[in-house]
Amino acid sequence: MPYWLNIVLQFSILIAAVIAYLKRKRIHKKYLPFIISVWINLGGCIVNQIANFFFSGNAVSSNIYFIIFCLLVLWQFRCWELFSDRPLAYYILGGLFILVWLFDNLVLGTLFAFNPYARIINSVAIVLMSIHLFSGGLQDQSKVFWKNSKQIILVAYILFFTVKFITEFFWQYGRQLGDSFLINIIICYQGINFFVNLLYALATLWIPVNTRYSWLSR
Repeated sequence: MPYWLNIVLQFSILIAAVIAYLKRKRIHKKYLPFIISVWINLGGCIVNQIANFFFSGNAVSSNIYFIIFCLLVLWQFRCWELFSDRPLAYYILGGLFILVWLFDNLVLGTLFAFNPYARIINSVAIVLMSIHLFSGGLQDQSKVFWKNSKQIILVAYILFFTVKFITEFFWQYGRQLGDSFLINIIICYQGINFFVNLLYALATLWIPVNTRYSWLSR
């Protein structure tokens, strides 16, 4: 894939980031973790490009970004009341996410390499929680799907984290399938990530707004 196309696909998150900035005075506070994750996603893309240019690798920034993103997704699920009946589960899962990440990046591997296990385990957990929330939201017929920010974000999470753990699995255990197969897996990942970024933009566009002066504008 041409380098310029890779950059375009990665920085497509800029669309959602710009929409979020323009709506910052009116966005509902229940979507704060999602909005933060969009801006951090954009920041991560910038940092990764800088790391690639100066250090010929972005493993450190990618590893750190991943655990931050996972915790923000978990926080978003809390805002959507996934843990309303079991508030302690939120802290337990957050702690497990961090422990798995630390073990993978500091014990089994190193922060300076791309380590698969935390990505696979945390991604599977987020997919399962996303499916649970999405199925519960199907009963709500008050909005059409493409105007329902919550459902759009959940679909985006399901797509992104599913392709994430599939990519990591084959990258770790599928090398015998050949370089061309692995390259195709990466291309599929980049394509789905681009589509997910477009879903983020659509979701940001339809996020419910506050009627009062927003905390985001302070």
